[in-house]
Amino acid sequence: MKKELREKIMRLRNSHCKKEKEKKDEEIKRLLFSTKEFKFSKLVLFYYPIKDEVDTTKMIEESLKLGKRVFLPVTDVKNHKLIISEINTIDDLIEGAFGILEPKNTNPVKINNIELVIVPGIAFDKRGYRIGYGMGYYDKLLNGFDKHTIGLAYDFQIVKKIPNETHDIPVKKIITEKRIIECDKNGQNNER
Repeated sequence: MKKELREKIMRLRNSHCKKEKEKKDEEIKRLLFSTKEFKFSKLVLFYYPIKDEVDTTKMIEESLKLGKRVFLPVTDVKNHKLIISEINTIDDLIEGAFGILEPKNTNPVKINNIELVIVPGIAFDKRGYRIGYGMGYYDKLLNGFDKHTIGLAYDFQIVKKIPNETHDIPVKKIITEKRIIECDKNGQNNER
């Protein structure tokens, strides 16, 4: 079921026209920046977008201008984990594993030093569970992390229910171009 859902949502995501996608990305940025989690976090872990994901590049650049410390993951394929490393500018990135841009200087930071993690996903449900690319890197990274986690998605990426397993780590909030969803494991959500 996850495979079929992943393929269906990726087809929808890939069919975005550029202008529509940019408009949605800007609205998602505006909503993210309006949250107390973002406003009060000084150390933020972003992801670098691939394959028509919500574009975080302007969010990263603006966060740096706001004086926040910005971090991005470096994929350690050998040990199957993400290493968190700080950047000072978007120019601090090089192509890494899977063709994803990541920090060229790896100065590892422990996940518990981060105050807010921005999480990518292909699909999310209102409980905060997500489908990624199926490799489990973010679930492993977020295991035991108890601070703020926010998933970014387009509204069509929100589905009724994603099958979850014990190792799956839900996000606490999801932001789309239309709403902010406070996630609850029982599906009892507050939206605005």
